[in-house]
Amino acid sequence: MNEEKTFLDRLLEIVAVLLLAITTLGTAWCGYQASQWSGVQSDDSKQEAGYRLEGNRQYGLAVQTISYDTNFIAMYAQAVQAGNTGLATFYRQSLARPDFLPTLDKWEAEVAAGQAPTPLSEDQEYLDTLRGGYLDAQAKGDAASVAASEAGANAQQYVLTTIVLAVALFFAGVTSSFRYKPARAMLIILALGTLAFAASRVADLPIA
Repeated sequence: MNEEKTFLDRLLEIVAVLLLAITTLGTAWCGYQASQWSGVQSDDSKQEAGYRLEGNRQYGLAVQTISYDTNFIAMYAQAVQAGNTGLATFYRQSLARPDFLPTLDKWEAEVAAGQAPTPLSEDQEYLDTLRGGYLDAQAKGDAASVAASEAGANAQQYVLTTIVLAVALFFAGVTSSFRYKPARAMLIILALGTLAFAASRVADLPIA
């Protein structure tokens, strides 16, 4: 009878030691992953800020370009209206932006057809060519924002799992404080259950 109890005591001690080792490693791993994902979140947030800044720059550039093109086409229209071909040619060759020439050709075609030219502020094709950089930067900023949110959520989940593992570590650690075997067995069962729950959480979490 005494040998059986001694064997049980040793078995409980061995299981407790294994649980302590596993939960300690799991706690360290989850803490490391939480730190890594926090770093990823910080990097993604910096990228988002950079894209937002670039988007603002692109927006300002588009506004300036529209203002320039509007002033140019006003001067060009005056030269065409006055029949000053030389001045109109000078404006077209020296002052017009190369990217604006297709819009200018369309404008002249509309005038030649007896139609009122489309105002630049209503020309969707023209506006799309100018705001492409802004929209691209905004899209990248949105993607970086989503990535930062996901990284932050992953870091939080790892922190919560670390807390769960700390509970398992507590259960496994206090088993040696009890001589009553059923109590020690219950604590080990609780530690195993908590560890299993933590393991199921870690299995579903991505690795940074």
